Amino acid sequence: MAGIFQFFIGLDRAVFHFFNSAAGAWRPLDWAVKAGADDHIIPVIMTVTVLSLVLFARDHDSRERDFRCVICALAAVVLSMLLLYAMNRLFFRPRPFSSYPVSMLFYHNTDSAFPSNAATLAFTLAFATLLYRRRVGAVMLALACLVGLCRVTAGVHYPADIIAGAVLGLGCVLLVKAAEPAFSPVSRACNRALYRVLCAWEPPPARYRRQSG
Repeated sequence: MAGIFQFFIGLDRAVFHFFNSAAGAWRPLDWAVKAGADDHIIPVIMTVTVLSLVLFARDHDSRERDFRCVICALAAVVLSMLLLYAMNRLFFRPRPFSSYPVSMLFYHNTDSAFPSNAATLAFTLAFATLLYRRRVGAVMLALACLVGLCRVTAGVHYPADIIAGAVLGLGCVLLVKAAEPAFSPVSRACNRALYRVLCAWEPPPARYRRQSG
C-alpha cells in the first residue's frame, strides 16, 4: 500500500514538473497562465454567468429551471467551501514551491494546497450548470479545467490538488441536486417574482395561474 501511495505521489510531482517547465519560457504564455490562474478573473466570470442565466431564459419553464440551477450552484458552493475549510484544517499539504525550486508565476500563498480553493469553486459552478444547461455547462467545465491547468503551470498546485477540487465540487453538486425537491418551491417563487418584475411577454403557465387563484 505504501508503495502504491509513493507511486502516485511521484506521478503527481512528475506531471507537475512537466507543466511547470513551460513557465517562464514565453512571455505571452506566462501572461495567459497568470490570467487563468488568477483567483478572481475566471471564477468571477463563471459566477456572473450562472447568476445571469435567469435573465436570458426563453420562457417560464426555462427560467424556473435556471433558478434551480442558480440555487443548486450557490448551495453547492457554500457546502464545498465548508468541506474545503475542514479538509484544509485536517490535512495540510505544502505548496510545490515550499518543497523545491519551481518556476513561479503567481503569488506565494502558504495555506494548504489540497484541495485547490480556486479549482473547487470553478468545478462546483461548472458541474452545477452542466446539470441544467449542458452547452453553457460544457463551456464552464472547459474554463474550470483551464483554471486547474494554469494553476499547476504557475507553480502553486499539484495536479492532485486540482483533481481533488473537481471531485469535491462534483460530490457537493450531486448532494444538493438530490435535495432539489426541497428547494423547488423557492425556485418557483423566484420565477413568479421575476415574471412580475420583468413584465414578461408570454402568459404564465397554467400552474402559476392555479396557484395564484
